[in-house]
Order: sequence, then structure tokens, then C-alpha cells
Amino acid sequence: MAVQMCNPAIRWEGLSTDVKPTPAVTLPIPIGSMFYETDTHYHYMWNGVAWTGPVYWLEFIQPFNEYEHGY
Repeated sequence: MAVQMCNPAIRWEGLSTDVKPTPAVTLPIPIGSMFYETDTHYHYMWNGVAWTGPVYWLEFIQPFNEYEHGY
């Protein structure tokens, strides 16, 4: 398999009580897109069918770490 550039993932934010985006309601959601719950600080990842998670990341690769913790 050759190296391929992946589609950029989309980042969504909302409360844990909000309805997460779905392809039926929004534009297509690329696999790997993230939903960040601002009240629980949990991340969910879109797998092409549903939001899975919460998912956990190591700090050095987590792109939202500074935003979440106010550094």
C-alpha cells in the first residue's frame, strides 16, 4: 500500500446533552472526525457509522489539549 493523504477530519464541539451531528442532518462526516464535549471534556470519534468513545489520546498527540486545559 502506498502512502496516501487522508481527508482532513472535522472537529465538532457541544455539550454532552446536545445531539451529535449525523450525515442525515449535516454534510457528510469524514471518518476520524472528532466531537468534543465541552462540559465533560470527552472526545468521540466518527467511525463512518456512529460516534464511538469516549476516546483517549496521549497528551503529546492530542490536538485539543491546550484548549481544554487553558495552557
